[in-house]
Amino acid sequence: MLPDPPLPAPEPPRERGKLQTVAHVIVVVAAGWWMLGQLASVLRPLLIATFFAYVLLPYYSRMRRSGVAAPLALVLLAGTAVGSLLIVSMFAYANLLSLSEEAPTLKGNVLRLVEEFQGTVGAKLPAWVMSPGGAGAKRPEEYLAERMPGVVQDVANVALAGFVEAAVAGLYLLFLLMGAERLPGRVRQAYPPDRAEQILEVAGRINSAIISYLKAKTISSLLFAVPVWLVLTLCGVKFAVLWAVLTFVCNFIPYIGSVVAYSVPVAFTLLQFGTTSLALGVAVALLTIHLVCAMLVEPLLIGRAVGLSPLIVLAALAVWGLIWGLPGMVLAVPLTVVAKIVLENIEMTRPIAKLAEE
Repeated sequence: MLPDPPLPAPEPPRERGKLQTVAHVIVVVAAGWWMLGQLASVLRPLLIATFFAYVLLPYYSRMRRSGVAAPLALVLLAGTAVGSLLIVSMFAYANLLSLSEEAPTLKGNVLRLVEEFQGTVGAKLPAWVMSPGGAGAKRPEEYLAERMPGVVQDVANVALAGFVEAAVAGLYLLFLLMGAERLPGRVRQAYPPDRAEQILEVAGRINSAIISYLKAKTISSLLFAVPVWLVLTLCGVKFAVLWAVLTFVCNFIPYIGSVVAYSVPVAFTLLQFGTTSLALGVAVALLTIHLVCAMLVEPLLIGRAVGLSPLIVLAALAVWGLIWGLPGMVLAVPLTVVAKIVLENIEMTRPIAKLAEE
């Protein structure tokens, strides 16, 4: 009779603890991902208001020290910030509606440009390249012409949603500024002295990093958008202010934003005039502006203030863009900076923060 096989050795407690930790992390990440998606309409304007509060708090404190009453300072600062957001959102929406009225003209230019392309290049290409869907499929120019009004309307709807979100962010901003002065005292009341000072020290580092980043990024975006507006205005491109606003916003999105801010005005110039010569001139001028800003202005103003590796920035753009779309991509870098500072102050996660450094 054969002996019974030996029983497997019991799993070491340390290995079980590691597996439990990994399982807990997976559950927390999955739950956090789901909650962020579900609470997007609440959290996005709250975070936008928080970052605006970071920029406005130094001016609010300065006004309070100079003797301005708190309600008046709140009204002035919050009103300026909210009014700016609402004006920009409504301006973008109005321009996009006007752009939709230009759709018939743009559609005709698309058809003509595609026909010219087919006349010069199409004769040298196989038939299946020019008509990939077969004989019954729509021609490329027909598909582009049909899709253009819908794309413009979709973008206009996004601008309208941005108007609503800006209004909600303004309400959050008002209450954040009202409670900012009392927050340190509340932290000291809620925690023991050593713990409270540690929390306030981390909050101070976060404040300093976010304020320096947002100020530098805002100035560089303005220095970026104004030359774009001048070039497009001098060339007679319609909606030059809209493309300048697009350049300003997209500059807050690393890497991807520059591609969008460059390609959209150039493509519109080509569609508006229907000639490649003027579009080529605009493309060269805008490319020069982008290169000068990327190589000189941005490094001088921002430098290594963010302290994140390019791989981490790209990963943050992908994650936050997938969760919250365009607003998530705008908030990706500040949120990642905050997460890095928090992880640096937790002993167990400090190595992860070191891996994210540039």
